[in-house]
Amino acid sequence: MSDTAPISQGRTTLIGFSTPRSFNPVSAIVRRFTASECSHCFFLYWDDDFQCDMVLESHELGFRLITWPRFVRKNRIIALVEPSHPLDPGFLRLGEWVGSAYDFGGLVGQSVVQVGRWMQRKWRNPFRSSRSMFCSESIARCMTWSGHPDAKSFTPKETTPQDLLTFYRQPGRATLLDIQRWD
Repeated sequence: MSDTAPISQGRTTLIGFSTPRSFNPVSAIVRRFTASECSHCFFLYWDDDFQCDMVLESHELGFRLITWPRFVRKNRIIALVEPSHPLDPGFLRLGEWVGSAYDFGGLVGQSVVQVGRWMQRKWRNPFRSSRSMFCSESIARCMTWSGHPDAKSFTPKETTPQDLLTFYRQPGRATLLDIQRWD
């Protein structure tokens, strides 16, 4: 299959997990602090207007759309999943966020949450913002807006990409898609 063969066409909204192909200090810090194999998560969906797979992500440049081929040129895909509980109703609400800023403060506040986890305590993110999101927060919010039965397991401003990856790898949570062609 070529890189342009549709992946998400005819499917519910997919969730992906990745790391950058080249060194990125933010990614390295996220993976180190969260003991994670991925530093980023995103949505993959079929766009009827553009007739292609599109990625919706919370990126350092803000909440944005980018084509799948462009995305995989700069990112190594760790996992791509089709959730057992469709996220489409919540995904539509994310359109309101396109163009909003990235939540750098919330990302910094994640370090407090992680220290609390290491100390076996639950600490809230002290720098969370109601006007911006980071990547794993967008997926946790989408789960809530979609009425996902396990959404309450996640606090959006305190959820990491690895938390979501671990969750979706559990049996019955999602179908794991073949990612070898994007290595």
